[in-house]
Amino acid sequence: MIIPCEIASKSVIPALRAMVARELIEEYGLKQEQVATRLGVTQAAVSKYRHQVRGEAVHLESAPEVRTITRDIASLLSKSPDPIAVSQKLCQACTDIRALGLMCETCHKVDPAWDVEHCTICFGNHSCTELVSIEPSSLGKYRRIPVRA
Repeated sequence: MIIPCEIASKSVIPALRAMVARELIEEYGLKQEQVATRLGVTQAAVSKYRHQVRGEAVHLESAPEVRTITRDIASLLSKSPDPIAVSQKLCQACTDIRALGLMCETCHKVDPAWDVEHCTICFGNHSCTELVSIEPSSLGKYRRIPVRA
């Protein structure tokens, strides 16, 4: 049995960190050690994010909504951020990424027996429903697995 939050913690969060790390390095000129401190990871992890060795289990960069989210998180981290505010942004990002349908293929890869075609857990049918900030018309926008009745 898969739990979407568990899949997200192993795929979406590292992918978000990778995108934010690259943004902080490329747009804000931060050093890998500074980025590592702000993201709460090691410098080696940032190096792997930067070179796309880590954080690539789910591809998020093609979604403009996710690029906007990661730019917002990087902007927040470029200053002296409140850790709670950063955590809230990351949770929001994860919820929105799930709602966009960007994690469906990963769930299917993790557990091929999971009935992904009938699953709508991430599209607002979970306890984080009130946190989804994307437009309702964007729910499942990037889902490549059709929902069958």
